[in-house]
Amino acid sequence: MNLEFDPSLIEEVIFGELKAREEKGDFTLTLEYHSSIDPVYENFPLDERPSQFKKIEWDFFKKLEYPKLIKEVFSEFPELEEKSAGGVIAKAVNNFDEGSYLTKGMNQESGQKRIVVKLLPERFLDIPYLKKLVRHELTHASDMLSDSYGYRDERLGGNPMEESIVKERYCVFWDIYVDSRLIRKGKETLSDKDIRYNEFSALYKKIPDEVKMAIFDVLWQDEKLTHEKILRMARDVNEVIKISDGLPIKHTLKKKKTILPGTQCPLCQFRTYQWMEGIEQDEYLVNEIKKDFPDWEPEDGVCGQCAEAYKVRKTVC
Repeated sequence: MNLEFDPSLIEEVIFGELKAREEKGDFTLTLEYHSSIDPVYENFPLDERPSQFKKIEWDFFKKLEYPKLIKEVFSEFPELEEKSAGGVIAKAVNNFDEGSYLTKGMNQESGQKRIVVKLLPERFLDIPYLKKLVRHELTHASDMLSDSYGYRDERLGGNPMEESIVKERYCVFWDIYVDSRLIRKGKETLSDKDIRYNEFSALYKKIPDEVKMAIFDVLWQDEKLTHEKILRMARDVNEVIKISDGLPIKHTLKKKKTILPGTQCPLCQFRTYQWMEGIEQDEYLVNEIKKDFPDWEPEDGVCGQCAEAYKVRKTVC
C-alpha cells in the first residue's frame, strides 16, 4: 500500500527522538543530523532550503525505521489494499485530534478513499503503544470501508449538546467492538475488557451493575455490530437495555423506561436533558397529564418544559 507521511509530523518526530537520546547522554544521532543539516545553509539559497531539509529529515525518519514499522501494521489488514487508495500518516495537534478517517483519493474516478491516521509526534517514542494505536485505528478504518458495517459520515445529534453526548456513547460502543475483535485474534490493542467495561459503565450509572455486566458481555462477544445498531444504542438507552431481555440476570429491571439525559420526553417527543424531579408527588400535575396521555405513568418521566406548561395551565385555570 502506498503510504504518505506528513512532513510536519516527520520533523517533530525527529526532534523528539534527538531530544530523548540527548537526555540519556547519547549525542551520536544529533551530531549526524547536524552534519547533514548545517551544510544546507551554506550550499543552498533561502528558497531551496525547506525542500532540502525535508529530504534530510525523511532520510533520518527512514533510518529510524518508522515507515517500516507503520507499514508492518498496515500489512495486518490486507483488505485495505484493495478497498482504499492508500494511506496518510498525519500530525495530530492534541489528544482529541488523534484518530482515523477517510478522505477522497487522488484518483477521484476510482471512488476509493484514502485512510488518514492522525498521531501525536510523541507516540513514536513509545513503539509498543504506537503499534497498538495504529492497529486500533486501522480496525476503525476497516469498519468504515466494510459494506457489512454500513458506516455513514453523518450528524449524530440534533443540537451541539446532543451531538456531543451521542458521539461519546457511539465512540465507546465502537471501541468495544474494535478491541474485543482484536483481542480474540490475539492482537495487542489499546484497552482490555476491564477498561472498556469501566468506560461503558460510566455512561449508564443508573442501570444496575448486574444488568450492565450482562449487556456488556453480549456486546463484547458480538461479531456483527453495525453503524446503524451502534447509533440506535447511542441515541436511546432503551435500545441498550433491550439487550438484557431474556438473559439470566439476578437483578432484574422494573418494567419502566430508564430516564437518562438525551432521551425523548414521552409527551412532546423532543430529546431533553432536563427531567422533572419528583413528579409522582404532584397529584394534580399527574392527573392533568393523564387526561391528555392516558397511558402515561409518572415513572415514564416528563421534561421540564412540558411540566412547566401544565403548571401554567393550572395557574390560568
